[in-house]
Amino acid sequence: MASAFITGLLRLRFSLLVLLSLSAGSLPTWALESVTYPEPPDTVAFEVQKDGKAVPVTLRQLEKLGLYQVTTPSPFEEGQLTFEGVLFRDVLKLVGLDNQSSVTLRAVDDYVQVIPQEDWTEGPLLLATRQDGKLLTRRTQGPTRLVYPLIDYPAYDTPIRKPRWIWLIKAMETGK
Repeated sequence: MASAFITGLLRLRFSLLVLLSLSAGSLPTWALESVTYPEPPDTVAFEVQKDGKAVPVTLRQLEKLGLYQVTTPSPFEEGQLTFEGVLFRDVLKLVGLDNQSSVTLRAVDDYVQVIPQEDWTEGPLLLATRQDGKLLTRRTQGPTRLVYPLIDYPAYDTPIRKPRWIWLIKAMETGK
């Protein structure tokens, strides 16, 4: 009798986990906390390559989308780091790349990563503009960097996704 009860509870737990993972696209910010900072300067964060044109996107445009905060370990730095920034999916919507199956991010050192759509729909990727409340600079791997919330979304903590933490972003375009 007790084992049937435990089996039923386990099935219920599994069903709830499946439901939660399927609804992640509609509730992806539960792990992130909304924050507010003074308006940043109107400096160019990166360019969007679209239809043969390079369109600049500024820090001010980005942060007007609404800032969120996440504390997470980084695959490349020690300890827990606190980042503030905008939801990557909101940035893609802003620049008209939200319906793409993937986007390509290019860093100033020509490091390139293709970010597949499931990464920004399975959970809340953060395009960080700040760390510990301070604007990211070139010295601190800015002005933007892509952050995966590894604690709240352990599925992001994989050898395939870790290289997708890209910083010093200079350009964004349709995935290849």
